[in-house]
Amino acid sequence: MRISQCLALSVMLTVMMRPAKAQWAVVDARAITQLVQQVKTMEQQLNTARDQLSQAQTELQSMTGSRGMQLLLNGTARNYLPSSWQQLVGAMQGAAGGYAGLASDVRAAVGANAVLSPQQLALLAPVDQQQIAAARQSSALKQALAQEALANASARFASLQSLVSAISTAADQKGILDLEARISAELGMLQNEQTKLQILRDATQAQDAVLRQQQVEQAIAGQGSFAGRFRPVP
Repeated sequence: MRISQCLALSVMLTVMMRPAKAQWAVVDARAITQLVQQVKTMEQQLNTARDQLSQAQTELQSMTGSRGMQLLLNGTARNYLPSSWQQLVGAMQGAAGGYAGLASDVRAAVGANAVLSPQQLALLAPVDQQQIAAARQSSALKQALAQEALANASARFASLQSLVSAISTAADQKGILDLEARISAELGMLQNEQTKLQILRDATQAQDAVLRQQQVEQAIAGQGSFAGRFRPVP
């Protein structure tokens, strides 16, 4: 039974149950009608408030909570580049460390790019052997870094494409917002990797400059000064 009907019935029963000593029962029909209308209005307002509350709860649920988007691409290799000079030198020398893949690529490149055989290399002076080994490692490191960067960039592009495609499958606004935030985070990490890769390239170029300087100094030390070449030996 509706609230308005119950209230009207209660008012009528109250009027009818007045003491018997009353000669005339006065019923204000207009007041009862007005009271019933007020109850109906309050009932409508209550229903409206309930609907608004339900809608607000639905909107809140669509904008809060976890949608699990942080778990997407969870197995993607992101930290594949050395983060310090010591790690870079270790990878260049073929040491596994924390970058076994990069070190393995360096060792493979050194072996593939070598022209002199180990027997021919053993016939050279120790200083020359060290210079050749350092030059091989530096060139191999550049090649390995380029290969790693290309492979990871291609994989990350495919991962970003999968995130973009997942936007259309998001069930609510929160899911879309989480996906957009995830894409932005991936782009930021990819940009950071590009910056880090450029710094590593600069570091390898600096190492090449050091090798060239050492070669020049060793050549001068081996030939002696120009003035001393023509000085007669007693």
